[in-house]
Amino acid sequence: MGCPKKFLCAIPFGFSAGLLIFMSVVRFQLGVPTTSSTWNKQIIDHKEKAACVIDRPKLVLLGGSSTLFGIKASVLESELGVPVINGGLHAGLGMACILRVGKKMLRPGDTVMLFPEYELYGFGEKNRREWAAITYIDFILSRDVDYYRDLPLNDQIEIALMTPLERIGRGIRGKCFPEIITPTPEYNPYDATWLNDHGDMTGHCAARRPTVAVDRDQRVCEILKKGISPDAAGFELITEFRRWAKANRVRVMAGFPTMIHRKEYDSGMADSVEAQLREYYLKEGIDVVGGMREVLMPQVDFFDTIYHPTEEASISRSRNLACQLRQVIGFINK
Repeated sequence: MGCPKKFLCAIPFGFSAGLLIFMSVVRFQLGVPTTSSTWNKQIIDHKEKAACVIDRPKLVLLGGSSTLFGIKASVLESELGVPVINGGLHAGLGMACILRVGKKMLRPGDTVMLFPEYELYGFGEKNRREWAAITYIDFILSRDVDYYRDLPLNDQIEIALMTPLERIGRGIRGKCFPEIITPTPEYNPYDATWLNDHGDMTGHCAARRPTVAVDRDQRVCEILKKGISPDAAGFELITEFRRWAKANRVRVMAGFPTMIHRKEYDSGMADSVEAQLREYYLKEGIDVVGGMREVLMPQVDFFDTIYHPTEEASISRSRNLACQLRQVIGFINK
């Protein structure tokens, strides 16, 4: 027996009504602060404010937390004699967000250095379903509301459908009962109070290094094992950023992220990835400083993840980078 025509016609209307109600609920809790997004919001505000007060050409470092933990803008500034801001954020926010925030820190005459984690090259906005986790969703819905509202409707719906119901519930509760941040007395590397005036993370010294950290002790970068697609979504975003930079008289340079060395990277694939990245940057007219293997370091030099060197290791890495940059110090005024 066939389904009545009225029932079949009601299906799309019912779906549309359900989607409309769901999107209304999502919009109701937009902009409600969550404790889980606080760190990302605070470090962005801190770095934008630090960049804003500099009234002469400066160097801005952009990347994920490998930049935040792994390069000391304070050391570079001391060694090079030019203002330097560490613009490193959480890689989970995606390449587009990191570059978008970077634009707010830059002025004509500035120089920016990109140090994307290898995974970031695949973290685009057109393929967010492949990589975006709660860090991205939580930040967009609670702290980057204007960006969300300016997205095409299809993208708004996609992000909404990716949002766990628990997160939506938290947002609704927070509308009436704001979440309270409870400060911890012990050291917390994910607390913005440990940022210095240059935007560097501090306090992640070897003496505080966790005995066990799964990401640091077990994770292997799949990109350096298996290669990177020439169609990775991040390339298009960097190309657009380079165009913006050229139009705004900002010089773009690039480097490689500091990361734990694994035996899996001793094959030719890791070298192929480096060659591919160099070729891309050359095509875009972006100078590359340093090499990949010189910033692959022993596990003992890392704090809690494969991308977070200890403070001692980050100081050493920064001094080496300063030596390389000193040869092109004139770039600041170009």
